[in-house]
Amino acid sequence: MNKIVSSFFLAFLLFSLWSCEKFDSNPKGLVNVILVDAPATWDSVFVEILGVDIEIISAGKDDGQIETFFLPYEPGDKKIEVSSLIGGEALLLGRDELPDGKILKVTVQLGDEYYLFLDEKRYNMPLFDPSTTEIPIDFEMEIIQGIAYDVVLDFDLEKSIIVTSESPLTLQLDPKITAIKGAGTGEITGIIKPSAIQPAIYAIQNGDSVSTHSNSSGTYEFRITEGKYSIYFDPKNETYADTVIHDLEVLAGETLTIDLVTLKLKP
Repeated sequence: MNKIVSSFFLAFLLFSLWSCEKFDSNPKGLVNVILVDAPATWDSVFVEILGVDIEIISAGKDDGQIETFFLPYEPGDKKIEVSSLIGGEALLLGRDELPDGKILKVTVQLGDEYYLFLDEKRYNMPLFDPSTTEIPIDFEMEIIQGIAYDVVLDFDLEKSIIVTSESPLTLQLDPKITAIKGAGTGEITGIIKPSAIQPAIYAIQNGDSVSTHSNSSGTYEFRITEGKYSIYFDPKNETYADTVIHDLEVLAGETLTIDLVTLKLKP
């Protein structure tokens, strides 16, 4: 059963967990950047990755100006054992809400350390092209409000590691990374009344959110990765109280329909 929480409790909860700036009136899509590795003959390969730049043209902008958003890899130690990301293993490199529009390019920002271990001995791998630590990847994808997207980066170590000398073993790194659209999303749909308000609606998971608005009939929809979510309804209106629904389970390939939500007038 959907659990409706009072406006007072919601206000306290949101103040504790998220700042007011977390929610804005401009609906966005949530983009997750995920790193995987194609199987390779090399083990214990470490690459320092600082994060990912995403270039996007926002919808509705007539000037065609490209904006760049940096999604940082958050851990303090940014050296990633890329060779371990096989057999279904994956790493979340970064995530953020981005405005409606179209992604044009993804650029991986490398750090300064790249090496592997062989027979417990470390071998450094200087970049094949030492002039840049930026790895641009051509990739296009539309972003629509209320939808979560996975951008999967496939780091092909087998093609990326170059043996320049067998004895002594000398290596270089020429990163070969491709980007594909991820799968594994489910849907949340519902209707909210009164429909004329068209509130901002947020699907929240672990402090991250993706937002949308209802249409003129009060219908709304999220397409998001599977997991548990809370749905927060913000009327953006001084007359009506906000409300939240907790513990909604989204499963890949399935649609979860929420019971009709009717916003209540403030006392």
